[in-house]
Amino acid sequence: MEPIISAFGIDARLIVIQIVNFVILMAALGYFLYTPILNMLKAREETITQGIRDAEAAATAKSAAESEKATILTTAHGEAEAIEARAVAAAAEKAAALTADADAKAAHILSGAEAQALDLKKKIERESEAEVAKLALLAAEKVLRERTS
Repeated sequence: MEPIISAFGIDARLIVIQIVNFVILMAALGYFLYTPILNMLKAREETITQGIRDAEAAATAKSAAESEKATILTTAHGEAEAIEARAVAAAAEKAAALTADADAKAAHILSGAEAQALDLKKKIERESEAEVAKLALLAAEKVLRERTS
């Protein structure tokens, strides 16, 4: 095998030195380049993973907020309808009270007017009776004058 090695000009010492140089170069590249790049890639992977977790948490929080919003809106609509119903009932009650008060006032005014009309009727009847009595006396006086004359 030596004749082949010397025919090709291969020097064993040079190959060993090349292998040692290659190993040193690989160790230096591994230490100064490969390990920092792996660490950087690992840190980037962790950052991306954390970002994905944060995005999932944000999506969960958003859906919870939307659910809470829907619940609050439903409750608010229910409360608004209850307030509206109470307002309508209070308005109807107030209207009934005002109507009853107006009816009572109208009845009082009507009874007052009826009493006043009755008093006026009685007064007119008395006046007309007095007038009729005067007319009767005048007629009787006239008849008596005609008979006496």
